[in-house]
Amino acid sequence: MGDTSLENTNGKKQVNKKALISVLVCVVMVLGVVLADFVKGRSEYSSTAIAMGTVVNIRLFGSDGEETAEAVENNINETEKALLSWREKNSDIERINASAGTTVSVSTETIDVIGKALDVSKNSGGVFDITVGKVTRLWDFGGDNQRLPSDNEISEALESVNYSSVKITDTTVITAEGQSLDLGAVGKGAACDRLKLLLSSTNTESAVISVGGSLLLYGDRSFNIGIVNPENDKEAMGTLKLSDTCVSTSGNYEKFFVEGDKTYHHILDATTGYPADSRLSSITVVCESGTLSDALSTACYILGYNDSLALLQKYDAEAVFVFKDKTVRITDGLKDDFTRTDESFVVAK
Repeated sequence: MGDTSLENTNGKKQVNKKALISVLVCVVMVLGVVLADFVKGRSEYSSTAIAMGTVVNIRLFGSDGEETAEAVENNINETEKALLSWREKNSDIERINASAGTTVSVSTETIDVIGKALDVSKNSGGVFDITVGKVTRLWDFGGDNQRLPSDNEISEALESVNYSSVKITDTTVITAEGQSLDLGAVGKGAACDRLKLLLSSTNTESAVISVGGSLLLYGDRSFNIGIVNPENDKEAMGTLKLSDTCVSTSGNYEKFFVEGDKTYHHILDATTGYPADSRLSSITVVCESGTLSDALSTACYILGYNDSLALLQKYDAEAVFVFKDKTVRITDGLKDDFTRTDESFVVAK
């Protein structure tokens, strides 16, 4: 979105607070779900938590809702702390980074996530790359030290970015010496995949669970999912009617800061080390896999509309593209499911 009205003084605190409010509002919209034909006798349980640095909203239909919601929250925390966070001591990713250049044994779940991410890296020409850790740390979007790095700092950090250097087996990972993995672009989607498996072992009949910008729709019940207006993240510009799938959104309004008269958002092109400069404000990707929907939303935002279509098709994914000029383009598989709610946006034919 690029909120240039923010004051430059005290900018970090303003932007961080706004980002959290934005996430919360987005979650409320996404989970301000209109449920059709609610079946009598089935209980509903809702709860909200903070995990993976974002708001988690849980809405369950079936029995044992409170117990299942607790299990959901614990599962998300495990995804972060034991598997995918580079910040968490002794997580799989932290151990890989600490031992860069040597072989590290990790869980099969982490192997699966890394494998899918590497595949998207390859098929996106490297604009999406989980070895971008040293670059993302320079920018520190959403952190206490977010800043504009120098060209020299970025050039030096880019020397370690090369997804093809990462080698995996069924149980091990080896990266190049000096490389640093950052799975922030896929972690929340991966959490949704793990939750899908968890719910299948419970009495849950259907569910909507959001983990920041990633969403799990579980069961065959249809839900109307709001797509955020990038120019006013307190409102939706449209809805998608969906069931039993995963949804991930990447937008330039999510994490950003203002330096001088320019706004810098968190979606980095791994080939340049700078925020992607596409014509898009946001993209929402719908895919059976949460990990893939998350990775694809980032990759396609960077690539832009035309170069994203073949990539989406390769993974049997669909998308809603929202452009900076408020044009909306929708892939064929979602056209019948989309409803515009803000008439200032124009849906292209």
